[in-house]
Amino acid sequence: MFEPLRRKLQQTFSAQEHYDPVWERELDRGNDAGYFPHDSAVWVVHGGMSPIAAGIRALLTQALHPGALAGVAEHSNYQSDPLARLAGTIRWIFTLTYGDTAAADAACAWVARRHEPVTGRYTAGTGEEREYAANDPGLAAWVHLAFADAFLRSHEIFSGPVPQGADTYVREWAKAGELMGVANPPRSEAELREAIAGYETRGELAGGPRVAQVVSFLKNPPLDPAVLPGYRLIFAAVVDTLPENHLRMLGLRPPSLGPVQLPARLGGKVALGVAGLALAKHGPAELAARRRLFRLGVLNDLSYPDPGITDSVPAPAGYRTLQVRERVGRGAMAFEALAAGIMAWKLHEGAGLRVRADTPEVQLASRVRLGVGLGPVRIEAPCRVVRLIESETRLGFAYGTLAGHPETGEESFAAVLDPDGCVYLELKAVSRPSPGRYRLGAPVTVAAQHLVTGRYVDAARRLARG
Repeated sequence: MFEPLRRKLQQTFSAQEHYDPVWERELDRGNDAGYFPHDSAVWVVHGGMSPIAAGIRALLTQALHPGALAGVAEHSNYQSDPLARLAGTIRWIFTLTYGDTAAADAACAWVARRHEPVTGRYTAGTGEEREYAANDPGLAAWVHLAFADAFLRSHEIFSGPVPQGADTYVREWAKAGELMGVANPPRSEAELREAIAGYETRGELAGGPRVAQVVSFLKNPPLDPAVLPGYRLIFAAVVDTLPENHLRMLGLRPPSLGPVQLPARLGGKVALGVAGLALAKHGPAELAARRRLFRLGVLNDLSYPDPGITDSVPAPAGYRTLQVRERVGRGAMAFEALAAGIMAWKLHEGAGLRVRADTPEVQLASRVRLGVGLGPVRIEAPCRVVRLIESETRLGFAYGTLAGHPETGEESFAAVLDPDGCVYLELKAVSRPSPGRYRLGAPVTVAAQHLVTGRYVDAARRLARG
């Protein structure tokens, strides 16, 4: 039902007509955990749907500084190609949030290079003529404050309090400011408020024709008609949350019908909720980061404590073993076709499972959700690839169960080429029922496992035939 909206949102945020989040998936590369741990406040605040509102709020707040606004107005094509600018900002934030330190450093260096020619003169709020440079630490400081305030406030208003606390988020995100050349960025919510108030007290913020032009554009940007109604609801909700003095400089007022103020925040929450239903709970960038962390041994989200149990003989106590070896073809071509199908999730699709994987091809730490059944009787089975099987005559992988899977354990799938030229599908499952309601339904789960195993064999025969 949400597929058309999902495509439109993906096209909007990526500025791609045919959405393919290659750069996001590539955040699984790298050799360290990055600047922000997976349980950090930064991951919490930058996840979910509230960053959509935060982006609008950040743009409105940044526009209040005449120097920052001059750089945007004179050195960008935000009006003719706003989605490209949006996509670039999203890429920087997500790379910094989810990438390893090398990727984050490279993203900040890329932004700094793009900012080098952004220079000129502007009229400050005090009426004084000043020079600006996008890489100037003072100007970068205002941009950092606007981002930090926008993301923190939007999360608090539309998603709820930050579990680790607002101070933790501001302190963690100070690293982003340092990487962008900001001297001593705020490290607490109080310092953030004080820093923003300082710009106001010194008269460095101002409205004016340029601000009115930006506000007019943000009120009605050239978005797809399918996305625009939701955007307008979110824009109105953001306006409803801005400080009174900022609204005055922006020439905005909280949405109202005559003297009656409208429930704009509720409308914004509804629009963000619909976006959340259309988009995945965890985006490609976060999923890629989790793959990297799993590969590095930093994060283990498996629902069982014994990775590698498909190689254990005998199986650990309490686990049952289902092992199948079926001839499905003959010759090198059949072997290669079967192996390619296994590594592209085609074996599972051919068995009638709904496959939602975070990588098009199987790779170490790939996450996949397998669905079977219809409507209220659909079972979702999340797994993560824990091992690749790679030899000249044996190719495939093993995955382990994640929380929410009706079983607990591992299953491996391999295409095998015997010396006599025969091609086999080898399947091994070492598992036990998950606790709770799934344990009560263990007989049904076991029957379903045997049924799907037979379908795997049939699908393997079709793949081997090409």
